[in-house]
Amino acid sequence: MSRQQVWGISIRVRSVLSFLILPAVCFGFAQNTPQKETKRHWENICDIATAKPLTAIHPDGPLAGDRLKNCDEIALYYGLGEKPNYPAALQCGWYQRSHPQDTNGNMFYGPGVLTMLYAKGEGVARDYDLAIRFACENGWAAEAEMTGRIAHLEQLRDSSAHAPFDLCDDITSGLSDGYCTSIQTRTADNLRTKKLKEIVSRLPLSAKISFPSLQAAESAFEEARVSGEVDLTGTSRGAFQLREEEKLRDQFLINLQRFGRGDIPAASEGDLSRLDENLNDIYRQIQRSPASKWEFGTIKPESIRDTERKWVLLADKWESFARLAYPNLSTTRVRTQLIRLRLHQLRSLMTID
Repeated sequence: MSRQQVWGISIRVRSVLSFLILPAVCFGFAQNTPQKETKRHWENICDIATAKPLTAIHPDGPLAGDRLKNCDEIALYYGLGEKPNYPAALQCGWYQRSHPQDTNGNMFYGPGVLTMLYAKGEGVARDYDLAIRFACENGWAAEAEMTGRIAHLEQLRDSSAHAPFDLCDDITSGLSDGYCTSIQTRTADNLRTKKLKEIVSRLPLSAKISFPSLQAAESAFEEARVSGEVDLTGTSRGAFQLREEEKLRDQFLINLQRFGRGDIPAASEGDLSRLDENLNDIYRQIQRSPASKWEFGTIKPESIRDTERKWVLLADKWESFARLAYPNLSTTRVRTQLIRLRLHQLRSLMTID
């Protein structure tokens, strides 16, 4: 009996049995009646899409054996600095779909990359119904993502214009944000690596030999910075780390380019001494600040201290490398410029409440 029926009876017999109906309701007769839950729109669409029989296929393509078994769907689909290989991405997606990884939160794995391939008609005929089905198979998507993604695919299917589609268009969770940011980072890394190779190829032999040591010190500093000076609270912490890492790598490349051109401000020994004292002063303020300042968040004075030590080693490596690579550029100007950049990083940490 529904709640409406209970109250309907009470109205009809109010004059005679009101003293009996009220206790019955209070004891939960109406509440014990099961209520049918209304499914969300995207759930209904997914029920229809996944109920249709689907035979897995093994599309032809360039991948075979271990190359297929260990395929990287993201690299194949996006190219990451190279040309995308959609036939291989299609092979990879179907293979991964038949080899699910229940503990892998990669939104692009298997059904994910297939969603994009069929929605865009890349390497295969466009089929929005299949794209919707594969989107529904993505068990790692947040509810808000599913709501937006299924609606997005329906809109594309029902419209005459075939607009671009990407899984990153509809992300709402920190997990998905991290994966989408990693794609941008990997693409930028490939392009950055090409530019670094070009720069190193023009260096004097002694500087070429010294460069791996500089690069190792840079990597150590980057690791310390992204783990110790980036707040890692919240579900988007992975994306925050990747973005900061990309900034640091961009700056490393910019330094090489500017030092090579001699395109940095002039600096005297007095300028260097004054900026170095400013750096030490801010660092001391951080280390002496009350613990309450760092109560919330993951950044602590100890992690800043460890990062600062890595930065000092990096600055020393820069000086050694600069003497070999840029003999006409004074190490005073090089170190002063590095301190300016580090000052900006430490000052940003001082503003954290």
